[in-house]
Amino acid sequence: MHNPLPPTAYSEAFGPWLGRQLRRAGMSQADLADQVGTTRATVSAWITGRAEPHEDTRARVADILATAQPS
Repeated sequence: MHNPLPPTAYSEAFGPWLGRQLRRAGMSQADLADQVGTTRATVSAWITGRAEPHEDTRARVADILATAQPS
């Protein structure tokens, strides 16, 4: 069972969650970046924990990943 909701401050870190959700959806970092309107390097920074997206961007990412069909 997957959790399409982004983690909160009381749960896991955003990066590991995002990496798992991308794999589940069969999406690349570039695919997500295109849909969010950012760069692949930014998505990579989120996954590795070098950066954190704004709350509204987290919600958009969760919406995109929730509607993505697993490959």
